[in-house]
Amino acid sequence: MALLTISHLTQFFGGLRAISDFNIELEHGEIVGLIGPNGAGKTTVFNVLTGIYVPTKGTIVFDGQNIVGKKTHQITQAGIARTFQTIRLFSKSSVIDNIKIAYHSRIPYGDADAFLHTHKYWQGEQFLDDYAIDLLRLFHLEQHADDISGSLPYGAQRRLEIARALATKPKLLILDEPAAGMNPAEADELMETIRWLRDKFDLTILLVEHQMRVVMGVCERIKVMDFGETICEGLPEHVRNDPRVCEAYLGKGA
Repeated sequence: MALLTISHLTQFFGGLRAISDFNIELEHGEIVGLIGPNGAGKTTVFNVLTGIYVPTKGTIVFDGQNIVGKKTHQITQAGIARTFQTIRLFSKSSVIDNIKIAYHSRIPYGDADAFLHTHKYWQGEQFLDDYAIDLLRLFHLEQHADDISGSLPYGAQRRLEIARALATKPKLLILDEPAAGMNPAEADELMETIRWLRDKFDLTILLVEHQMRVVMGVCERIKVMDFGETICEGLPEHVRNDPRVCEAYLGKGA
């Protein structure tokens, strides 16, 4: 059974059709790209998938469970995490607190323990600190644990956002334009990071990205959208040479 199956997904905003009959299946361990020009509907798919919008029509089955209509925090607990086009850290909180906040649904103590500061609470806090530092270390951020996250350089903030997503213990990681603002060398490093994330954390990854260097270099399958509709899907080489994809990006004259 596929980890994620989206069937006949359609999304209207008033009279505007943002997504039309969108279908996709993701198998465990795949890295799949979702691309298209600005306004194609890619981020809307992500927002429906993560519970920000309730779809007008269609079903979303994740790990055998229908998640349409569930709240965002319920979808996160089910095992879906995401990053955003524009970095959305808790910018005035410390780096380590960003990780601990993301882990809150799995904290090993209850409200009463937190209020009374019981032994279980202190044990749980020590576990959270150790867990957060271990995760930050994987992203070379442990030396910034007590820094304010908004003070980090851009690249470090990107790594922290991915680390925070991983703190929710996802099965599916959704990356929304992770290469935005990166130079070619940084994009190459990002591709290695995406493969490493998949293997290290046993993840399935769905990627929206405008840098074709990254998409073609790391994705095993690609789905292309334009004006809310799927116009092409398949292996990277097939997508690269499809005339409808060239037209969507470059215009009919190209």
